[in-house]
Amino acid sequence: MQNILVPVDFSDASDTALKYTAELARCLNATITLLHVHVPPKQNNHEKLKTLKNSLGDRYSSVKFELRIESGAIADIILSEAKKGIDLIAMGTQGLSSLEKILLGTNTAEIIDKANCPVLAIPKGTKPYAPKGILFATDYAPGDWESAKVLTDMARTLDATITYLHVTRADDEDELDEERTQIDEFTSEIKRSTDFDRIKSRIISDNNVIMGLDSALQDSGVDLLCLSTRKRTLLEKLYNPSVTRRMAIYTQIPLLAFRV
Repeated sequence: MQNILVPVDFSDASDTALKYTAELARCLNATITLLHVHVPPKQNNHEKLKTLKNSLGDRYSSVKFELRIESGAIADIILSEAKKGIDLIAMGTQGLSSLEKILLGTNTAEIIDKANCPVLAIPKGTKPYAPKGILFATDYAPGDWESAKVLTDMARTLDATITYLHVTRADDEDELDEERTQIDEFTSEIKRSTDFDRIKSRIISDNNVIMGLDSALQDSGVDLLCLSTRKRTLLEKLYNPSVTRRMAIYTQIPLLAFRV
């Protein structure tokens, strides 16, 4: 993740996202592109971007910044810019009010669904830090292998630990033993293929995936949640809302979404 796109609108939420991402970029030795989308564009916004960058101070002097201003539909511009060599989109999320949930659904959730790269959703008020305890919720889909490789490279650089979690509806002990064996095999193969040992596995039994994830997030050692999102049919979208979308709204820690 060497090239990170951070859309900014000069709000508190985007300011939080920038500071968090600057810390991440400093640790990853990555470049940040600050993107402001406005209709119509204002001439002083380039100066505002420079001021925003300079406000980070000496701590982030090693981070390379690029500034970009575009005019158009916000989601369309972000998705278009992300195709220009971007490895990660980092966006601020507003919070938990009903209105903010609706606004999140029109921008961040759309970008999570359509982006050609991972999307990092950062809740308003998050303090800048490099994650050390990463939780990846998996259902063993083939695309999760590719996401695991990307995440492992990031965790290796950050000296972080990854816990792979599977939420199952099984409540019989024999079924749970089978689930434990499956996730142990899954994580063992990731360790073998990536030569990275700071990997753990965990099973939670719950009829509700969201509740199971919420239970796992009560662990104070988790400071980054990772999920995969996939293409779904219209009927699936209507009757089976995306867990990733919902967690992007409700989680109080940053969420890294991989589209597979």
